[in-house]
Amino acid sequence: MATPSAAILCALLALLLWVPIGWLIGRRLPLGRDLALAAAPMLGWAVQGIIALQAATAAGFTVIIILTATLAIGGAALLLPAATEGEPAPRALPLWIFAAAALVAVGPALAILPKLMPDGIALASPIYDHAKIALVDEIVRTGVPPANPFLGTAHGPGSTAYYYFWLFGAAQLARLSGATGWEADIAATWFTGFASLALVCGLAFRLSGGQWASALFVLILALGGSLRPVLAALFGADAVDAALEPATGLAGWLFQTSWSPHHVAAGATVVLSLILMERLACAPSLPKRASRLPPNLAPSLAPKFALVLVLALLIAAGFESSLWVGGVTFLFCAGAAGLVLLLSAPAGARLPFVIAIAIAGALALALVFPLLSLQLAAASGRGGGVPVLISPFAVLGPAVPDDWRRLLDLPAYWLVLLAIEFPAVWIIGAVAAFRLKNPLVPALSAAAFASLCGGWLLVSTVGENNDLGWRAVLPGLLILTAFAGAGFARCLARRRMAGIAGALVLACLAVPDGLILLRNNSVGELSPDGARFRDAPAMWAAVRRHATPQERIASNPAMTSTLAPWPVNLSWALLADRRSCFAGNELTLAFATLPADARTRAADLFERVFAGTGSPDDLTALVRDFDCKVVLLTPQDGAWSRDPFARSALFTPAEEVAGRWRIYRADGPGITSVGPARP
Repeated sequence: MATPSAAILCALLALLLWVPIGWLIGRRLPLGRDLALAAAPMLGWAVQGIIALQAATAAGFTVIIILTATLAIGGAALLLPAATEGEPAPRALPLWIFAAAALVAVGPALAILPKLMPDGIALASPIYDHAKIALVDEIVRTGVPPANPFLGTAHGPGSTAYYYFWLFGAAQLARLSGATGWEADIAATWFTGFASLALVCGLAFRLSGGQWASALFVLILALGGSLRPVLAALFGADAVDAALEPATGLAGWLFQTSWSPHHVAAGATVVLSLILMERLACAPSLPKRASRLPPNLAPSLAPKFALVLVLALLIAAGFESSLWVGGVTFLFCAGAAGLVLLLSAPAGARLPFVIAIAIAGALALALVFPLLSLQLAAASGRGGGVPVLISPFAVLGPAVPDDWRRLLDLPAYWLVLLAIEFPAVWIIGAVAAFRLKNPLVPALSAAAFASLCGGWLLVSTVGENNDLGWRAVLPGLLILTAFAGAGFARCLARRRMAGIAGALVLACLAVPDGLILLRNNSVGELSPDGARFRDAPAMWAAVRRHATPQERIASNPAMTSTLAPWPVNLSWALLADRRSCFAGNELTLAFATLPADARTRAADLFERVFAGTGSPDDLTALVRDFDCKVVLLTPQDGAWSRDPFARSALFTPAEEVAGRWRIYRADGPGITSVGPARP
């Protein structure tokens, strides 16, 4: 079971692994000291992670490889001269802002921690989306690229087409510290929250002209939520449900970081990439005549070459963390921002800017091509048609007549939904975008608009939810949060009482929902399976004694299915540290290339077997089609009292603890096995 002490150790390790590297790199880029420090956590995570991933793929995922890659990056950064360009801030961003950001980032991380209660373990709702922790354990066990731990086949270990780069970062923490994947995931969630907030605070500080109140207001906004609880208190929940569609995953920083930190990390890399693009547009270009080449040409152009390389690494990190945010949304944001930068650049600087962006894009494409090819193959294997559609976001509820609803949804997204879900960020940030005077503002404003348009019109058809629409808004929200912080600080400095009062009122209206989210993250909910989950670590330790790291286990996908709001195989995903033959419909939907009809047949097969109604042919299919080597039964399975494995020649008993579990191995005639693992 994950412990806070191990998670804290991993979090401290994350700071040591990524922040110094990010600072060294940032000081070699023309960002200015303030923004270089604010960007350091995210910059170090992205650059070190991509380089370490390439090294681990080529030479193995070991502690030596991780440390060697990290030291090599640091050494290379030290060889480059420090950048002398960039817009300096009047004063440095106070260190207490970073401490405050680290404290605020604890809020999302609390959602992943188990809560020990007298009657069992309570878990918060976001744990549902963290079942991908099984991939962290898989990377730690067997390296990268990871085999597919969610589904077994007769054709080898299978591949993972999911964007797993963020999980690779968590796996580095687990490998270096010896912690579990769950504990590393908690730390990585915290670090993502901290790094994204630090970046936005630094951007707000820069845009405000060096006023610390801008960064403080950013942190206040991060803890906010939706206006829905306030509206329900004023008008009644029934009236709100009638007027609006139910709340979705299109939500603010606190919600999104709790549920999907990898998308938030990708959103932060998009924002940082846009900042580097603006710096590239301002970077010096080669003179037209060779006679005019300065004698110190290499040092003067070194920051530009570093910008191109780091931009490529950031793009790759964003894409491999989130196809929707770092891939699709980045293309729209970069296109909008790039067009603004191109039109505003001097005529002689436009071609060098385009060439630099093209080189960065080509390098990024080369880095992500292996994963991209797997994702394209996975999309083709699943079927289901076009993965992205254009369809306006549904905003208005059944109180609006059907004939008018779809038409009114178009303006309601901007006038109603954004104002309800992000009251202070959207309203204050949009106003500030027109008033702030800084070279970064035009490009970032264009990118924010493109990002919000992605949430407005784009729908992903892969999976059961509109992940693209929900996550596409993240870069825009981060940018508008920085704008709002800077705008609030400017109002404070100029004593514009109306602006100050309006900003505080909007921020306060968002507080109730934020407090609800924090409470749910901190307390969780005890389910009927809480006691079973509390006692499960001993059971999974027994399974590991009989299964090698490469072998797959068959367990009931419905085991402890009430731990989260929706059924998911959390007991296996969080505690097993072994591959599954079939981890359940929910997990194979996202992580396996399996058409819907084949997934349904697999779910029916495992349901029959663990209900105790499976036939001998069904047991054979477990081994033949799903590569099952070890079987786990519990008293809650129907097969416990109608045990088909005890009567089968394919399976032999390995271990039984009365009233708790039975373990079988597929060691019958004709079954090839490497034997049980060492304890």
